[in-house]
Amino acid sequence: MDDCRVEKANKEQGTQDMQQLQIPTSFQEMSKDANKPLALIIDDQPAIRDMLAWMLHLQGYQAAGTMNGQAALDTIDNAQRTGNYPSVILLDLLMPIARGSKLLENLRAHWIAPVPFPPVILLTVVKNDFKYLQCSDVLVKPFHFADLCTGLKQAADRSKTSVVY
Repeated sequence: MDDCRVEKANKEQGTQDMQQLQIPTSFQEMSKDANKPLALIIDDQPAIRDMLAWMLHLQGYQAAGTMNGQAALDTIDNAQRTGNYPSVILLDLLMPIARGSKLLENLRAHWIAPVPFPPVILLTVVKNDFKYLQCSDVLVKPFHFADLCTGLKQAADRSKTSVVY
């Protein structure tokens, strides 16, 4: 087979692979990746959710995406029933319906899971001091994948040392 056909076949296979990876919108859709840690992506931009899902998949995570804070609350409520809680939350600060800061406040206030509250990586276009939100990391958009990988590793390391009280 000549190089053009090989390249075309590889490109077609890559397109098929990309089409096969869909971001689950509920925890029940993720049974095939049950052994992978779950990352919940909360961002109103579909392209960002898709990009993050791909990157997380390559890093060994299963990804679930929601488009706003209310949908994220519904997803967490569903996790209460299924027992499949996120290991990390990637949270956009500026979203419609429920802003990231308000969502974070609600999640922390109502977290009744038998697991510790997951680390939160805040995604924002606003350059500001967000220490008051107590996130494990803050990434200013646009950010580099290496920075997100570092944040994920640090979040995973912190999770290993967390204790349920």
